[in-house]
Amino acid sequence: MPTEAASPGTRAPAAPPLRLHHDLPGTVEAGASIRWTCTLEASRELAARSRIGLARRWPSDWGVPQLGRPDAADHLVIEPQPAIALRIATSREPSWHPFDHLLLLELLDPLPAGGRLVLRFGHDGPGQRVQTLAELDCPLLVRLQEPGSAGWTEIACPRVDVVGGTAARLILVGPSTVAVGEPFALRLCLEDRWGNPASGPRLEVEIEGLPGRHALDGSGAGPLAVEARLEHAGVHRFTARDHTGLLTATSNPIDCRPAPEQRVYWGDLHGQSRIGCGAGSFERYLEHARDAALLDFVGHQANCFLVRDGEWEEQRRVTTALHAPGIFLPLLGYEWSGETEVGGDRNLYYPGDEGELRRCRRAFADEPAEPGSDLPHVRDLHAHFRDRDVLGVLHVGGRTSNLDWHEPAFERLLEVHSTHATSEWLLREALARGYRMGVVAGSDGVDGRPGTSHPGRMAVRNLRGGLTGVALPEPTRAALWQALCARRTWGTTGARILLELEADGLPMGSELRTAVPPTLRVRVEGTAPLEAVELMCGERVVFAAPLAGEGRSDRLRVAWSGLSARGNFARARMVWDGGLAVEEGRILEARGWAFDTPEEGITAQGQDRVAWRSLTAGDWDGVILRLEETPRTTLVFTTGPLTCRLPLATLGGAPRLIAREEPMRRLELRRLPRVPPPASWSGMVRDPDPSPGERAYWLRVRQSDGEQAWSSPIWVTLEAPAGARAAETPGSAARREER
Repeated sequence: MPTEAASPGTRAPAAPPLRLHHDLPGTVEAGASIRWTCTLEASRELAARSRIGLARRWPSDWGVPQLGRPDAADHLVIEPQPAIALRIATSREPSWHPFDHLLLLELLDPLPAGGRLVLRFGHDGPGQRVQTLAELDCPLLVRLQEPGSAGWTEIACPRVDVVGGTAARLILVGPSTVAVGEPFALRLCLEDRWGNPASGPRLEVEIEGLPGRHALDGSGAGPLAVEARLEHAGVHRFTARDHTGLLTATSNPIDCRPAPEQRVYWGDLHGQSRIGCGAGSFERYLEHARDAALLDFVGHQANCFLVRDGEWEEQRRVTTALHAPGIFLPLLGYEWSGETEVGGDRNLYYPGDEGELRRCRRAFADEPAEPGSDLPHVRDLHAHFRDRDVLGVLHVGGRTSNLDWHEPAFERLLEVHSTHATSEWLLREALARGYRMGVVAGSDGVDGRPGTSHPGRMAVRNLRGGLTGVALPEPTRAALWQALCARRTWGTTGARILLELEADGLPMGSELRTAVPPTLRVRVEGTAPLEAVELMCGERVVFAAPLAGEGRSDRLRVAWSGLSARGNFARARMVWDGGLAVEEGRILEARGWAFDTPEEGITAQGQDRVAWRSLTAGDWDGVILRLEETPRTTLVFTTGPLTCRLPLATLGGAPRLIAREEPMRRLELRRLPRVPPPASWSGMVRDPDPSPGERAYWLRVRQSDGEQAWSSPIWVTLEAPAGARAAETPGSAARREER
């Protein structure tokens, strides 16, 4: 029988009344289309109203079977032998969790002993679509419920290995900080179009400035390490290309210093494996973080109500086994997953190899609870952990964190980006409430790919996952823990963008009291040309770096962003399917911009129009056009969220932004420069507002490829001049301190 945890009310039969025969191959390619047959044979008569369920796990995005269009993907043919009447439905079934994606067959007539139901998946049309995430032992659960039975009988659970496809992307990653003259490793790897480690033919890759060719064969053996060294201080970026010229990659910025006191490290603090509601084993989850995503640290945050005691022990054991100081730092933790009304999701982390699991409830973790061991409300969580060595992170997840409750003693960070959504609003709201919380980003992924989480067909997620950057004096858990608790962190949408923010020499996450407006030092090293570097003070833009680029090209970018509601992937997603038409002009070329997945992008194009499929969740999507224009050329932009008529003669050198709220929608037209802006910017800034009070300064960055980054704030209390303080009455001074 399968090792998958059964949902409540299921059991395994001594002699199964139904047998499964299938011709699923042992290995299939992620995202491919296949044809296969499944036969369900009755060992004895099954009465009318018997129900048979075939279910995939929550992270799966296998194509949903459909019976109405033989020419379309995922067509299913069902052949009862003998002919009997059936009712067929597909649905999401929470009570089967984690097997939520359900194909349900209900017998309207009895099926005699020896009778069969033959299910032909994808035999017409292009086939059934395989899930887009690579996963060993990908299961299909088959269950039977007969009339009068309260529960389901587990019949079978066949499995296939889903592997990555042909290489579509070359990845080149180096350490973010190195010393002059020291050797370091540049790591090369290949991804398929869905973000999986690629399989396929051998490729020869050259790295500009380094000797030799390097063979990558897509065998899944892990990244190829190439030794390099830098003899001059400064920021360096390497470029690699394969021998066909089809794949190129530019490394992250590598900051070379004579003797760095701190170095930047990268991690994904938030994701799940099959311990929880994700894909793949917990050990493979950590190995992917280390070997495929090339992370320095990682967290694993399974929903507390899904974790059994034995799984928590497994998590503790494997976390300890794979901890390698100086190389790889896994953190022990879980997600307290109360509903938003009682506090909402909060990630908890421990500094070492030991930690207790305290659940909000036990919906699926079915061991009996010891009296008082569960923490059903966030007030209980706060009371229990207030004086303990634990770190809490608030986030926009399945049950979005409720900011009405906050425990500053250990809730030190919040997550601004994940595969759910880009949620800058959470930071803004926390700052408006006076909370002092740092910034992280991660995946909150359920695909078992921390650091490279991908939304695939967008069945249960919207965006690619983010990363958290942190500068440490040494790559140890102790140093990482201290930096996280001190809020010395920044978050990105996935790119390894370097951010530095200081106020009078104090780093991000600090608190400063001063009588003089501080000097703020800003430094950004991007992975692409920078379009916006903004120093924020709460909601106010204090300074925007001049990043216009040079000249004007013949390319126009039309970009859009939106968020349907504040919350998880289902609430946040905004559908922009539509297009634009060109009047009094002609489209010479069109290409997609900043789409997260192959499921999005341009679907049709002609000389006077272009159509697309697009979904945003606080991020940006768009198209870049090369046009033949006249003075009367007009764009007609037509989508559900916004429809606009835009004469291009009114578009000058500055971008044109059209904004609507509730829900938030943005449309931006930008003429792209002939020479793009630099990928680096640094400078010193002083807030022109000298008024006293508390303020929070933070950085917001956007690149020309749509990637974004956010720093943790620095909290500055600007004291009133001595004369002004002396003029205060005792009561007004007391009220000021209370605030």
